[in-house]
Amino acid sequence: MKEIIKQEKGVTMIALIATIIILFFLTGMLVYNAQDSVEIKALNNLYNDIGLLKSKISEYYNEYGEIPAKIQYTKTDTLSSVLSEKNDVGNFYVIDLEAIQGITLNYGKDYEKIKNDSQNANNYTDIYIINENSHNIFYVQGITITQDNSTNTYYTDYTEPDETTVDLRYIDGILIPEGYYYIGKEKDDRGNESIVISTNKDEKVNSTSLNQYVWQKQISNIEEVPSSIILTNQQVSTFQTIQASNTLEDEQIKNSFLKSVNHYKGYFKNKNKTSNIDAIYLPIEENKWSEKYTKNEKYVDKNGDIAYIPEGFRVSLAEGTNEIRSGLVITDEIDENNQSIGNEFVWIPVDEFGEFIREDFGTSNINKEDFVTTSAMEGKYYEPSGDGDEVDETANENIKEAQELYKSVKEYKGFYIGRYETGIQLDTQRTSQSGATQDAVIKKNKYVYNYIAWGNSISDERGGAVQIARNMYENSTLCYGVQWDAIMRWINKDTSMKYIIQDSTENGNYHQSGNLIKTGNDEKYQIKNIYDIAGNVAEWTMESSGLQQKVLRGGKSGSTDSITNREVSDVDNNSGVYGFRVALYIN
Repeated sequence: MKEIIKQEKGVTMIALIATIIILFFLTGMLVYNAQDSVEIKALNNLYNDIGLLKSKISEYYNEYGEIPAKIQYTKTDTLSSVLSEKNDVGNFYVIDLEAIQGITLNYGKDYEKIKNDSQNANNYTDIYIINENSHNIFYVQGITITQDNSTNTYYTDYTEPDETTVDLRYIDGILIPEGYYYIGKEKDDRGNESIVISTNKDEKVNSTSLNQYVWQKQISNIEEVPSSIILTNQQVSTFQTIQASNTLEDEQIKNSFLKSVNHYKGYFKNKNKTSNIDAIYLPIEENKWSEKYTKNEKYVDKNGDIAYIPEGFRVSLAEGTNEIRSGLVITDEIDENNQSIGNEFVWIPVDEFGEFIREDFGTSNINKEDFVTTSAMEGKYYEPSGDGDEVDETANENIKEAQELYKSVKEYKGFYIGRYETGIQLDTQRTSQSGATQDAVIKKNKYVYNYIAWGNSISDERGGAVQIARNMYENSTLCYGVQWDAIMRWINKDTSMKYIIQDSTENGNYHQSGNLIKTGNDEKYQIKNIYDIAGNVAEWTMESSGLQQKVLRGGKSGSTDSITNREVSDVDNNSGVYGFRVALYIN
């Protein structure tokens, strides 16, 4: 019996040792497979991130004409195995994850640190970067995989350099015209780089080809086409000399060129011609509009600037009119071709409510203390105002309106001004005998609503500009003096336009014979998408001077008054060079 027990005990020990060996072996395999699984999952996460970034960046690029990336990254040595000498040229930038809405990534966590420490961008690796020319995306830290005793690090969703030919629509935010290709950059004597395009995408930048055009940067606005330039009429694909005649077609091409150059701050000119230079300008399409807003809602442009779109309006999505800093445009009606046929307004930002005050700008010699808000004192410039917080519902309509306006500006940080001087719907010019009230519009190429008084008297607004302006919308009014000054301040903040505040003689119709032009008829009288604000008709405002007089702004044809000038006249004066502009505020 004892021998049997001894035999059974020995067999159990052997079996136990064998089991332990097998368990060790299986555990090793499981650990290995688990490690392998983790690495594969990490690589798949990288691929998913890059796929999502490609999609989102493509959408952003197509909408705004630039990549969402501003912080330069130069430490790219580790990426050499996947960089294309043909395509991945130029600079690399850290992808701005905040600019891409609705995205969740597995990696790239260092962006939260780098956005506040851009000077030390090269010290971070858990980030995604993008090449400015190829738009290829790379994960700097990489994902390391070990298989079959071989270790590889993956930085993007491919392992060999991407040599696919790249045709970019934009370079440095500049649109490449249809039918042309970006072929590189050239440096001038000062080391400044300029974009070069060609009709041949395989051509290299050189000094002899007549197919090449170089970007001509234009810092300040121009009012005439340079005499050596021949413009390309891109609509019919022929060359036409602007100075050859004064036909309507030539004027339209000229205005399109000036508008384009002043917005994009440049144009393409033939690189290797010294006379009769061909020039290509970038078209500005104005027939791209959002859906109609069903409520007052915030709008954020590509620069991160904010405006509010009123209920019932559409905001422009077209290049040139979709940015707040250059003049964001809205309309209340479009046709079947997506063209605006409604009244148009431009957003005026007021970032600091404390700056929403009336100002002289040194042109009318008015002391600061002359701007009063308490009562219509003789010899003082009076205008009702508000603190931006309260609206007295028991106050008279004029006081209540001013308080609502100030409250709106404080809350929404801005207001809208008519893009054009107020015009009339009819195609018949008003004359001194036109006493009847007519349908007012804020549209391009309309006869201006002149021969209009402010009202019958200070206490009787009937039949005048103030009544017409207030009847257009629930929250529309005649432009206040404080709003006019806010527009001047906004223009003055643009360094390229500071001169306008002091001398606007080249920016408004001051024709000495007193001849008026139609609303928005000439591009050289456009400032930040607002037309004729420097002078065509003098424009009534809500600002008073004395007991029976109101203030007109902007100068007028037949004079050389400054854009900031204050002209005083009796409220019932319906001069042929008096008109008005409508303002709109959010409520």
